Amino acid sequence: MPALSFVLLKSPAQVDPAAVVSTFAALFPDEPALTHAPGDKPDVLELRSGDALTFVALMPAPVPKGEADEATARSLSSFRKGGFTLPPHLGHLLVTTMGEQTKTADGLARHTRVVAAVTKASGAVGVYEGNAGATHDPRFYVDVATDTKYPTMLWNGLSMVRAPDRIEFLSLGMAQLQLPDLLFVATPEGGNAALSFFFDLLAYFAGRGEPIPEGETVGRDEHEKLTVRYAPSPIDEHVEVARISMVD
Repeated sequence: MPALSFVLLKSPAQVDPAAVVSTFAALFPDEPALTHAPGDKPDVLELRSGDALTFVALMPAPVPKGEADEATARSLSSFRKGGFTLPPHLGHLLVTTMGEQTKTADGLARHTRVVAAVTKASGAVGVYEGNAGATHDPRFYVDVATDTKYPTMLWNGLSMVRAPDRIEFLSLGMAQLQLPDLLFVATPEGGNAALSFFFDLLAYFAGRGEPIPEGETVGRDEHEKLTVRYAPSPIDEHVEVARISMVD
């Protein structure tokens, strides 16, 4: 199953492949070099990084049905001070990385790094990750991709519910790694720290590459032991999620 990302453009124009290659080298100097192989189709670029083959296809129209606009609400970049509003986009680049390796955290991370280079080189106005159901601020996307080994903040949309005695965070995207999403329950006063821990847990799950067994514990140090349970998702009772609670 390929990895797909939609790089949203102010106007529909193919990105300069030389700019993508040089941007990738500047952002990820320790990664295998990104190379461009000229092809027969001017609207489709072929890029390679290590064993990853990525195609960048120009789509001279917005993402259909307003999906990308609606998905901004589920990006962590919208939860930050000032939020994120997607500017109008009249085209997009469909970035597709082929191969089974995209089901692993390392393979998906390689795809994300290429997307980050395309995003910066094209002057994109947003990045829609369909498997996460989230559209990210382009600067946020590049910053997270360059600073994080497993950028789960980009791979997941975020659903958040507040109540007087708790705050609940639900990830929306771990299925692309064939892993359950995480429902994390914390006290309201620990919101920011809990959110950071939530994404740390997702990165741990991604690197582990397999679901944590029911009843095992996780924590931020050797003394904290939070039990992993499995329960129906609060947004789809037919889907099971991992539930970790600091409240009950």
